Amino acid sequence: MTFEDAVSRNYDDVLRYFTYRTGRNDAEDLTQETFFRFLRYSSDPVNRFRTPQKCRAYLFAIASNVCRDYYARRTETDELHEDLPVPDPTDEYGLSAVIADALSSLPDVQQEAAVLYYYSGFKVREIAAIQNVSVTAVKSRLKMARDSLRKILEKEGFS
Repeated sequence: MTFEDAVSRNYDDVLRYFTYRTGRNDAEDLTQETFFRFLRYSSDPVNRFRTPQKCRAYLFAIASNVCRDYYARRTETDELHEDLPVPDPTDEYGLSAVIADALSSLPDVQQEAAVLYYYSGFKVREIAAIQNVSVTAVKSRLKMARDSLRKILEKEGFS
């Protein structure tokens, strides 16, 4: 797989991941940083990644690290939830904005697991490899995230 193939197949998914994790304003820069690191760390991507799935998992492992670095660089005075994703204009109930806000209120590990599972289509074992934890830990994080999101949505009047 060439670098161009990796970009064309995965750019939108990586951008969506960062939009949910950090907000729209920083998502593009972090996506570019992810592909820059991918290029820098993958000396021979054609031979290293024989399948698109392995390449995708490696990209999201890099994206996860870029996201951790991003939050580590932020100062305490930064507003952590200022850049929520823009709601879908066709969403007449405003549910996408409520979900985006609810996701941003979750602990980072739960938020990352939920975004990777529900919005990026990763399997539990793939998330475990990306987050460097056990499959059981990922399942627990997903359950806690679902429970928290359900409570928030019920509180907002969605059932």
